[in-house]
Amino acid sequence: MELILFLVLMVVGHMLMMFVMPGMHGGHNHKEHSHTKNNSKDMEALEEENKQLKEDLNILKSNSNRNEW
Repeated sequence: MELILFLVLMVVGHMLMMFVMPGMHGGHNHKEHSHTKNNSKDMEALEEENKQLKEDLNILKSNSNRNEW
């Protein structure tokens, strides 16, 4: 009886993990992703924002290092 319960729980757990973490088995993400559909504008905006945030971070780090000395 315990063996059957163990096997059922293992199968259910495996299916749940395939759904929650779709890395190895594909999971529930069956939609087709295309990175070429009007994403270039979004990517450019995100890259520009990322660049600005990195510059701000560097400024904050340098100010913090100056205040420590």
